Amino acid sequence: MVNPDGLCDRWIEIDVDAVQNNLQQVKSKLDEEVRLIAVLKADAYGHGAIEVARILYQNGVDFFAVSFLEEALCLRRAGIRASIMLFTTLATANQMEEALKNYLTISVTSQWDADLLEQVSNKLNITATIHLKIDTGLGRFGLTGPEAVEICRQFQNNSRIYIEGIYTHMAQAASNSRYTKQQFDRFMKVVTFLEEAGYRIPVKHCANSAVFLKYPRMHLNAVRIGTLLSGQHPVGDFANPLLLKDPYCFKSRIISVRTLPAGSYLGYYSTYRLKKKAQIAVIPVGYQHGLNVEVMNRPASFKDFLKIVARTILTYLNISRFQPGVYLHGHKYPIRGKVFMQLVLVEIPWGVPVEVGEVVEVPVRKTLAGGDVVRLYVREGEAGKIRSESSTSYIIEEDN
Repeated sequence: MVNPDGLCDRWIEIDVDAVQNNLQQVKSKLDEEVRLIAVLKADAYGHGAIEVARILYQNGVDFFAVSFLEEALCLRRAGIRASIMLFTTLATANQMEEALKNYLTISVTSQWDADLLEQVSNKLNITATIHLKIDTGLGRFGLTGPEAVEICRQFQNNSRIYIEGIYTHMAQAASNSRYTKQQFDRFMKVVTFLEEAGYRIPVKHCANSAVFLKYPRMHLNAVRIGTLLSGQHPVGDFANPLLLKDPYCFKSRIISVRTLPAGSYLGYYSTYRLKKKAQIAVIPVGYQHGLNVEVMNRPASFKDFLKIVARTILTYLNISRFQPGVYLHGHKYPIRGKVFMQLVLVEIPWGVPVEVGEVVEVPVRKTLAGGDVVRLYVREGEAGKIRSESSTSYIIEEDN
């Protein structure tokens, strides 16, 4: 499928059938009484939160979650009427007013949150639905058991505040089973502590995608899934991985083709020299669109550090497997020289048919490829696409 208006030089195709497949794969591992909270943060991991929400809602999902207020308001403005939960706190009274006016589910993570919520809820005379966030070892934000009891006590006679849920977030679910089980035990102790104090909270959740796959007993009665719905498994080894499909494909057009002789230098600083006569195609995609952009967190272990070093060395040595490339007619061709801000050079062997205007698939970092890039939502088979080797094969940050 080619971009229909012929005006765009770059666009994203999202395979609707792949999104539906991933949802069904998740549901196949979910007990009937367990509620699915679909995580749509970061514009649904680059897939387009509004359209993905509509696809999921049409397939039975009625509870979504995002990180920030503006993400939730975008969904509301688009007509999404399902439950939408905010993971992060709200810093001002104006933000809290907007959240309550749009019937968003609020995370209460501190006494300050609770006081602000009560103040604004009383002022607006609006009923607020909240989930208590318990910190069990991630260290980001959250309540202790005694703090949760105090907040429940504060709200117990306030008819405008409904405590629908309680949750926590695991820090090492894919890699450290001992720590994960410790966190789960801490969370359940808080739940028990609250119940013994007379506060029974209906919805309990601690499972992100990694917990969902590895620890069925931790599903409780709701799970938060984002990574799996986006077609990717979280980092780690899983005994029974799902049969997921990547819905995402970034495409562009070749805007220039010229032939250069062997020995020609390419790009800024002349970092690559052609070994033989070749065709050089120019693609209007670069750092601005998430091409060849890497997220460099501190390695989780010495083994991870060695992998990073090895990959860097192999990339420097131009080992083909570790070179970024684009797909043309189903074949991968390497990107040469430094990536420009908005352009990139691709080496295509002499004699391979190639023309200006032809469509290529480009591996980009999904969450950085938005902005002015058009998204098309297509059905399986319409795009005729090769699954590109994206730099985001694994999502490091889990579902909140």
